[in-house]
Amino acid sequence: MTTSITPGNTSFSRVNATDLKLFRVNAGVPVDEALEMASLLQHYANELTLDAAMSDKGERFSWPALYLGEMAKALIDDVGDALFLSRADT
Repeated sequence: MTTSITPGNTSFSRVNATDLKLFRVNAGVPVDEALEMASLLQHYANELTLDAAMSDKGERFSWPALYLGEMAKALIDDVGDALFLSRADT
């Protein structure tokens, strides 16, 4: 059985009104490692969101949480592409 890898299709972090993206998931990352990283990114996004909700100065936690959440979503979306592409090949 071959290990699925990310195709590198997913970009994230919009930089202007034209929907131009600044970053992209790299192709060739093993799916299990990409999912582990997505889980870690989402964990820290959740921690920062909780800190933002509980702090008087929570706005400073909001942007990092947003960026971590975008990264986690991009990884999950790219893993989804990898899994569906591999099914289409069979």
